[in-house]
Formats: sequence, C-alpha cells, structure tokens
Amino acid sequence: MDERIRSIINSKIEECISDVARVNMLVDVLSPLHVMDGKHALALGIILGRIYNSFYYQSRRILMRDPSDEEFQELIALLLARVDELKDAVMGK
Repeated sequence: MDERIRSIINSKIEECISDVARVNMLVDVLSPLHVMDGKHALALGIILGRIYNSFYYQSRRILMRDPSDEEFQELIALLLARVDELKDAVMGK
C-alpha cells in the first residue's frame, strides 16, 4: 500500500475511534434493524457506512467543516424516516 494512502487510512481509523459515540448513537437509534441476520446486517452496515461517509464528506466539502451535533441529529431523523425503505432494500422486498 502506498504510504500516502496508509497515512490517510490511519488518520481515518483515529477519527473513527474518537467519534465512536456518534456511531453508537446511530446503532441505538436504528435498533429496529437489530433483528437482521449476519448477511443482511452486514449489507445494511455497508449502506449506512456509505451514507455516514457521504454526510461527513459533503459537510466538509460544501460547508468546509465537520457537521455540527444538530446536523448529526438531522441525519438521524432522516435515517429514521427512511428506516423501513433501508430494511426492505436489504431484505430484498
């Protein structure tokens, strides 16, 4: 792996470790999805990871800053409003 990429990945790991409270909040709020089996849970995790990453990336790109706690709460509200759609998509309905 190129050292520049390794450095970026290591920085991202550190960022994720320091932001675990928000991740845990997402997990708690999306508890209706906890009943999924391993395959479906992994698929949902990948989808949510992509959404979460996009939220942070777009905040930094467009707003030139990390999202605020209020904006994070808005993301949670958006996910809750569409939780059934996400579950149905993952379950193949």
